[in-house]
Parts: sequence; structure tokens; C-alpha cells
Amino acid sequence: MNGLLSILAVILCAQAAPGQVAPDPNRGIYAIWTKGLADHLPFVKGGQVIVQWKQLQPAEDRDDFSQLRDQLEQIARLGRVTTVQLNANLQPAFLFGKVPLNRLMFIKEQDSRGTLQYWHPAYVKAYTDLIAAFAREIKSSPYRSTVIGVRLNYNAIGTEGIVVRPEERDPAKWVAPPGVEPGPQWTEEIATAYRRTVEDAFLRNFGPDIRVFLRSGIPGYPGADPESLRLVLTGKLGLFTTGSEIEPRNAYMLDRYKTHLGYCRSGKTVCYAESFADATGTHGSLQDRRWCSPEQWNYWRLLSDLNQGFSMIGVYGADLANAGEPEYRAAFEFAARYAGYHASPAVSPGAWVALREGSMLKGDYTFLMRRLEGAPMKLEQKVGPDNQRFGAWALTLAKGEQAKFALDPDFARSLAGKKAAVRMTFLDQGSGAFAVRIANRKFPGKVSNSGRWKTLEFEIDGASLAVGGDGAQIVTEGESDLTLHMLEIVRGSGQ
Repeated sequence: MNGLLSILAVILCAQAAPGQVAPDPNRGIYAIWTKGLADHLPFVKGGQVIVQWKQLQPAEDRDDFSQLRDQLEQIARLGRVTTVQLNANLQPAFLFGKVPLNRLMFIKEQDSRGTLQYWHPAYVKAYTDLIAAFAREIKSSPYRSTVIGVRLNYNAIGTEGIVVRPEERDPAKWVAPPGVEPGPQWTEEIATAYRRTVEDAFLRNFGPDIRVFLRSGIPGYPGADPESLRLVLTGKLGLFTTGSEIEPRNAYMLDRYKTHLGYCRSGKTVCYAESFADATGTHGSLQDRRWCSPEQWNYWRLLSDLNQGFSMIGVYGADLANAGEPEYRAAFEFAARYAGYHASPAVSPGAWVALREGSMLKGDYTFLMRRLEGAPMKLEQKVGPDNQRFGAWALTLAKGEQAKFALDPDFARSLAGKKAAVRMTFLDQGSGAFAVRIANRKFPGKVSNSGRWKTLEFEIDGASLAVGGDGAQIVTEGESDLTLHMLEIVRGSGQ
């Protein structure tokens, strides 16, 4: 094959999964932290309803669900669905007269008055009683049909924290209000018992009518709680994360990604992802550094979520505000089209491989298709124009080499007798012609050295992609290597 470059997409006789999961009817893009920035976007499926404990209980003997009702009404007015969440960044004043306090202990987004002793009996009773009232309110709401699920927030230290640092565990650092007996010194066993109590309260009060989403990882713990994950396998819990990014930033977050791959991508449960920050790195008053352009970060973060198997993908309003820009819009529409079909090959709109290597999480991002071991490919990072969404990562195949891909056999079978389209996105650099050969047909392509990413698309007879079919071959007759972003096979319209 001297002077020739080929990519061979092979449909292998892999064993089909014994069962498939129906895509969740509420799959898609969810607008979060929007301030109305996404109200007009047709591809947005859902929103986010957030209330603070302090808002719901202005006094010990009085609940106020008016803000919850107002937000649900707004969601219904937009014709969307939503998750609901009860946060504890702000806590009611009466708790500070009933529960011991550590005034010096403080974490991100925590009540500035200090940390309450969340394992104290008065705190546990107040929170579990509120969970019950919260569930009753949602179940009786005229907008109940808009609620797809509730986040299981432990609301121990702030909303996310639960671990008391070693230097803060000394009982002398926790000051009890007059007449209040201090609780015991914090231990991991105490934290575990609290978690179990809160999980039981959510499941007892919300389930089975309203789905409960469990956080896939707890700050301070190396991975997801095994006992809680056993509840996931019973069908009683979904999973959610607030740490979605272009790839895991450290080994701690890598553990969560592995949980998602094991439970979400496999179809064992339904999962919801919320990005850690917007595409520029902004979250609250903080600013994270980004190593690629916002257009690329936004796009690859969405590919990452699809690769992990999230059915609901929460996107910051600051990113959705850019939906008028073609690169952002195309990324959102791609994610909206594929979200939720990761375990449903017979009805998925398509299958794809986004070629990369990565740092913490190695390998391609894939969706019902995978690249097989074979010819070495050169890792590319930040390749092509910054204002195109593709080039955060790519792989370059040298002249005369082949890359092979395996399509999910159930997806391939579902195309029998139907039309399909093949899309190949490549960096148009160098010169020469190439041909795509698939299903005994040849489709011409050309490299014109524009320096831009381009997508070649052509129609094929899907029947030829059945297991054991001829596959696809892409051959270049030029002298240049070929830098690739994605190979995608999609159903024809009307299927």
C-alpha cells in the first residue's frame, strides 16, 4: 500500500447484548444556571429547580414552598421538564438554636455562620422531616408531571460535604446552644449512619413515584459508596454528577468517571450530568484555566458525557447563550440527538467514534462504535482552528496505514434494508484526492489544504452494514497523512 492511506470500518460478528434499554423519554439537554438565557431554545428538554433549606423553613413551625411552586410553574410554562433539588448552602435560623456549631469550619458554598453538627439528633430530625414535607409538596403539585426526579442531597456540610476534617473533630470545637446536649465526636461510622438515614428518607418519601438521583461521588471519599451503589442495581436510584468536564481533572474524579461507565453507559440506571463550570471555566466567583478554546471545551465536554452514558446533560446558561454561534449550536444539537441512546442500539439515531487519546481517561470517546487495535496513530492536541469545535484532540494516520472500527452489531442489524449515511470529519491540510469505499461503492474526496476541519458525507445502503458486511475503506492517493476527528454512521431520515 505504498503511497496509500486507508481506514477500514469493519462490522464484526461480536455477540449482541442480551437486552436493550429503552431510551428515557426525558433524555436531552437541560438548562442550568440560566437566568432566562435558554428559554427560547427548541433543543432544550429540561431545566433545573433549586431551593434552599432556609427558604423552605423561615421558622421551625412554618414551611414556605412558594419559591418551589414559582419555579415549577415557570418550567411548565416553557413546556419543559426538570429535576428538583433541596440545597443547604443556607440553613434556617432556628437550627442554630438547636444544634451545636463549629464557627471556624468552612467549605465552599457553606453558610457563613459556620458548620452545624449534622449528625446531632435535632439536625437529623429536622432534615428528614423536611424531606417528607418536600416530597408531599411535589407529589401534590399541579406541575408534578414536569418533575423527572429529585437529587438526593445529604445536606450535611453545605450541600455536598460530609467529611469533618481531622483537625475539626475535637468536641471542644463544637459549641452547643444553651440547654442542648452535644452530639458524639464525628467518625466515619457516624457519617455512614447519617447517609443511610437520609437515603432511606428520600426513597421512602419519593419512591417509587419520583425517581431519586444519587450523587456518584462524595467529596472526601475516594469513590462511590458501595452500599449505595447496590441500591442503584435494585432500580431504586439513578445517578447524578456535578463534576462533568472534558475529561477527569485528577485521579479522584477518574474514579467517578469509572462509576459512570459502569452504571450509566451500561444502561444499569439513568444518569444526569451537570458541568463543573461553563466552557470558559467560570463557576460562581471562580475561574478555572482552559487549555483549549471554549468552542472545543463545550463540544468535547458533551462528547465526554455521551461517552459515559448520561441521558440528561445539564448545560450552563452562559454556554447556551452562545447557541446562536454555529459551533456551539452544532455541539448542542449533536448532544441532544444522541443523549439517552447509549444502551439502545436498535433505535439509536447513529453510532460514532471521536478519536483521541487523552490524559487521565485514555482512549476514544465512543457511542455504539469503537476503534480496534491496529496501526499506531499520532496523537494531536489543539490542532486546526480554535474557532472550530473539533480540534482539542485528534489522531493522525500515516500514509499506507489502516484504522479499523467495529460497529455495535445490534445497531448494524437495525439498518438492514434501510438507508444510512456515513460522515467523516477530517482536517483539510496537505493535498491530494482520497476515496471512501463502503458497501462495494466508491465515494471521492479531496484535500485542498484549507487548514479547516471538513465533514464528508455520503449515503449508503444500510443493509450492507449487517454483521459480516463489507465495511468501509477510505483511501487517499495524495502524499499527506490524514488527521481525523470522527467517523459517524447515521440512520436515514424517517427511520
